[in-house]
Amino acid sequence: MKIADFDFDSLETSNPNGETASTASLGSIVAQFATIASEYPNRIAIEDEDESVSFGLLDRQSNQIANFIVGLQLPDAAMIGVMTGRNRHYIAAILGVLKSGHAFVPLDPNVPLIRRIAIARNAVTPLILADAKHVGDLHQMQWRCDCVKHVMCLDHDAIDSISEMPGSLMSTELWDHLAGDTADNVLAGGWKSAFTGQPIAPSAMDAFGTNARTKVSSLVSSDANVLEIGCASGFTMKHIAPVVGHYVATDLSRRNVERTEALAIHSGMTHVMGRQLAAHDIDVFEEGSFDLIILNSVIENFPGFGYLRQVLAKAAKLLAPGGAIYLGNIWDADRRDAYLRDLAQFASDNVGMGYDTRLDFLEDLFVPEAFLTDWAFEHGGFKVTRSAIDAPGFDPAPYTFDLVLSPDNKIAPASGRRMRHDLSSLTPISDDAPAVSTNTSDLAYVLFTSGTTGMPKGVMIEHGSVVNLAQSVLETQLKLIGANNTDTSLNLTCVAPFAFDGSVVQIFAALLHGHSLHIPSLETRTDPEALHNFIADHKVDQLDATPSLFFLLVNHWQQTGQSCPAQMVVLGGEPVASDLVERFFALPGHGNSKLVNAYGPTECCVSAAQYVMTSNNFRQILPPPIGSPINGVTINICDDKNRPLPDGVPGEILIGGAGVARGYLNDDAQTNQSFITRPDGTRWYRSGDIGRRRNDGEIVFVGREDGQVKVRGNRVELAEIENTITKHPLVRHATVILHKAAGQGAENIVAYLTTDAGFDIASCRIQLEQSLPPYMVPGYIICLDQIPLTSNGKVDKSKLPAPSSTQSAMTDKPKEPLQSDLERTVAALMGDVLDCSVDDANADFFELGGHSVLAVQFLSKLTQSVDVKIPLSDLFSGATVGKLAARIEARLRDDKAKNPIVSVNPEGKDIPMVCFHPVGGNILCYQELARALGPQQPVYMVESRGLDEGQGLNATVEEMVASYLPAIREAVPTGPIRVTGWSFGGLLAFEAGYRLAQAGVDVRSISLLDAIAVPDSVREMLRKDESEYLADIFGELGIVQAEDLRPLTPEERIDYLLEHGKKSDLLPQEADRDTMRRLLAVFQNNALAAVHYIPPKIDDIDILLIRPETIVRGAPFIEGDDFNGWRKFTAKNLKLSMVPGTHGTMITGPDISHVAQAIQEQLKRTTSMV
Repeated sequence: MKIADFDFDSLETSNPNGETASTASLGSIVAQFATIASEYPNRIAIEDEDESVSFGLLDRQSNQIANFIVGLQLPDAAMIGVMTGRNRHYIAAILGVLKSGHAFVPLDPNVPLIRRIAIARNAVTPLILADAKHVGDLHQMQWRCDCVKHVMCLDHDAIDSISEMPGSLMSTELWDHLAGDTADNVLAGGWKSAFTGQPIAPSAMDAFGTNARTKVSSLVSSDANVLEIGCASGFTMKHIAPVVGHYVATDLSRRNVERTEALAIHSGMTHVMGRQLAAHDIDVFEEGSFDLIILNSVIENFPGFGYLRQVLAKAAKLLAPGGAIYLGNIWDADRRDAYLRDLAQFASDNVGMGYDTRLDFLEDLFVPEAFLTDWAFEHGGFKVTRSAIDAPGFDPAPYTFDLVLSPDNKIAPASGRRMRHDLSSLTPISDDAPAVSTNTSDLAYVLFTSGTTGMPKGVMIEHGSVVNLAQSVLETQLKLIGANNTDTSLNLTCVAPFAFDGSVVQIFAALLHGHSLHIPSLETRTDPEALHNFIADHKVDQLDATPSLFFLLVNHWQQTGQSCPAQMVVLGGEPVASDLVERFFALPGHGNSKLVNAYGPTECCVSAAQYVMTSNNFRQILPPPIGSPINGVTINICDDKNRPLPDGVPGEILIGGAGVARGYLNDDAQTNQSFITRPDGTRWYRSGDIGRRRNDGEIVFVGREDGQVKVRGNRVELAEIENTITKHPLVRHATVILHKAAGQGAENIVAYLTTDAGFDIASCRIQLEQSLPPYMVPGYIICLDQIPLTSNGKVDKSKLPAPSSTQSAMTDKPKEPLQSDLERTVAALMGDVLDCSVDDANADFFELGGHSVLAVQFLSKLTQSVDVKIPLSDLFSGATVGKLAARIEARLRDDKAKNPIVSVNPEGKDIPMVCFHPVGGNILCYQELARALGPQQPVYMVESRGLDEGQGLNATVEEMVASYLPAIREAVPTGPIRVTGWSFGGLLAFEAGYRLAQAGVDVRSISLLDAIAVPDSVREMLRKDESEYLADIFGELGIVQAEDLRPLTPEERIDYLLEHGKKSDLLPQEADRDTMRRLLAVFQNNALAAVHYIPPKIDDIDILLIRPETIVRGAPFIEGDDFNGWRKFTAKNLKLSMVPGTHGTMITGPDISHVAQAIQEQLKRTTSMV
């Protein structure tokens, strides 16, 4: 539909000047908020799902942020990025930015990182404010955007202590799989060419190792102690170990450590020690113990800059005086784009050659030299030397570099060029209002929308536009539901994403008029049931939502027989269908409800017109019109020469008045095209929407005149999606359209492609998901031999095949028959939601046209059918019928098997006792204790995760206890309760006792059986070589001696342990090498958890420490401290009992009777306590 298609020349305009605007209410957001905060300081301003904040506190918090920003002395016109979760910190941040005289730029964490980077670069943001949850992305933004000189963490006082969680590239399972029995040393280390997908030649790998030896040869002597972090299959060790005195090779993969040790043994190098340790665990080693630390081609696997900074800091502490750090094969951030361009060109030049060219680096960490230089500046004592990699045939070399941090005591610590700030920077700052004036014409925010060129467009909105919008909402909406009484504080919601302009009206309509803003989490706002409960629990008066979200809520209300708890619902962002309105008002309980259809583009400050519906008048005009202009806004219906048209004639909607934006940031051409200035000096926005004005003044939306569409309330330029898709080197042409299937409630994006051989839909979709917001990723990707064209060469969209009839074209995976009843159930429900037939286990929900709205409907049906809650994350991580069915089966198994508790004497009458597993994870050690305590003592034994195949491990004591508590509370719903733990289990018991007591449970006693609070002895054990380490673990069981293990290869050691473990009945006869590796992984994981655990203070629970009289090898103890360090974390509530035996025999055999007697004495003195 085009404006030029209409004949306007013969018409006489009835209103040549258009409609006259009502009076605007302009002003400064800052001044308006200051008035409200002063008038209602104790009213709740914000309530998220964790906390509430009053207007007075919000005012002070935002003042501190403002004063901090002012102190940075940024350029006057600088725009500040804000990147937080859906919480109160976002509101404080944007208010602080406005008070400092700057404009804010929303950087929604749910938008792909690469898009946020593009936005920050466009806006030239010198500062980004974030919360602790998103510090990882914050570091990425700082080091991938040259303009970002400052970052601030708003809710944590030690930003450098926050680390990104290791991702899939640091998965132990992944690297153990790569290093499996059938892999050679090249594949075991993951050494493949990104261009061909083939293993890198052994000669190139040897050159790679030689390069490392050349770089470090001047840094070490023949007796040097060397630590390698991430040894992989041993290529670096092979070349450097022969020229040093002692070499410790660590890796997170036990299989690779075994390979490296085996390689050393076969090469006659007895001075090489292997240890399974992740990079973040190297602090188990003694400080000052290494002359050289090596990280060679490992940093790219790290999850982020925060993690890298922590590893470097730990490595620096491990260096002996004069020690150095060698960082090899660092993926160069300054060469990242060139690497991707070269790979894309190679793929395009070699179509059909069978190469598996890598076209993305979704998780790989590229590091700029500037980051490492900054780190060295801040640390001091290091000279930085960069060099190229000299390794012929090693194809990553042109895109990577080596760097040596060599000692130089003359270099003192100094500030880096890019600064990190946190809550500790805010705390001392004044919370008085800054001496900065703002006025109605100042820029308030820049919000980026979809752009036809493939880059988002930044819309610039001023303070006055926002103030006028908030005032109009008050006058025409909120006063209809009670806001005419100034003593009344309404509860309003902010359901919209912060990067969506709907959030602006939701936020400021509340804050600028003294109402409370309630912010649901991302999980809540995407789950209709949870969102309904949120609205009800928070007593929300007005709900603001898109029609797509409202569609899901209406479905929920129909299915459950419930009604909308809010008095008013405001719909915006996309057209409102008649049947949606009719269904809403047909539901019981909506007789007094008000439904508002709000209309307005981002370029006119969210809302320009509205139409209010009630149960009495909604049938008068259907579909509902967009209504009449809001206060301070004028709307004209114009022809293609921007001349106003008579009522009833369709034309382009032009919007003038208080809401009109300044234009597009850094895009004068687009601004001049979309914004016009009339002879009278008024500015107007050409919306591209087609509408007509009825004779009663209400405006009806007719459609669009261009390729811009609305998808679930978000504005989308289809050309941007086409541009993004055609960046794929194997895509020749892309045409993107919007398609709506019957009964789905929302339209779907469909991409039609012509491609070269080797194109893979799944990998293309992954790239799109990393570049585009979720709502812009096509639901269907359909490959055609050719795109149908009209006679004049344009795409003939009428001949594009409908998605529902082309399912086989949407995937190149072979069809897989449905195998199980569960797969058939999943397929049937998927087909029902997507309105198509699904009979393939490889059918992918998203490739078949699914999107987030349909995903919610699908999972709701699935949850009801299989009786297990399926989160959205399961669908996003495995969207095929087969994968989803397998995930459901796993969750069903987990529901049965996740309970880690084994009970003994559950019918006993005494206070229940919970016993936590020791470091090895098994709970058989408590059988004798349960018998000794007698049949009236209920004992619940908690077993570790990870002993069974496929089970993950919790990395910390806190995480372990948190995962066990639900099962404990299910077994023992109410107090009183007792907790007990032997060795490492004592740490779990102590933490559990603390957490249960904090939750109000009556924890009657804590029994610590030879547990140690200070982990020095555990740390010492982890430093030992493998033979000594295994001897410490198994020595007391009498099955292994270090001298017997030392001559053996790693696999021979495992076989030795298996043989002797089975003979001693400590292992089942069917146990194999993988069983032993899992057991060793549990030992290692729990030992590291003990090293990093800091117990809380407990002074009000009876605590008994039972220790053996005999100290043996490997047993935990602290020389000169009978209390094993526990007095630091307790008070007079700690008692000590010494018993005969050793660390091992005290829990087994005849010595258990003395332990049981000590515990029974504790039971007697605490049984009658209140």
